Amino acid sequence: MKRIIELKHVGPKAHVRSLLEDLIGRLEEKLAHFPQEAVSLHVLFEENGRHKLYRTSLTCHLPGRLVAAHDEGRDAGASIREAFAEVGRQLEKQKARLHRERIRQQARQKSRMRAAALQEEEGIA
Repeated sequence: MKRIIELKHVGPKAHVRSLLEDLIGRLEEKLAHFPQEAVSLHVLFEENGRHKLYRTSLTCHLPGRLVAAHDEGRDAGASIREAFAEVGRQLEKQKARLHRERIRQQARQKSRMRAAALQEEEGIA
């Protein structure tokens, strides 16, 4: 998975970077079924020093889909965690959509096979 992490106007970067790496690792587990070269993640974390606001923006490019989330708040860790949680929820919804589509395709294929088998049996009898 391709990762792009941008930290803008952030004071102590080590804590923020370690939290981001931990959450990206968890996100990679959810993205394991996608081809690694087809997935990219862009994380932007910035601090507005004047108002002490932290803004986190995540964009995850998947095959045939773009998942994005952002959060803003006065607590840096909470802002990061909430944005990652939103992307996680969207990924779960995408997986469910893909899974249902596979189930539908399998059901259609089974019904076609049954119809073909019935036609063969009728033709033989």
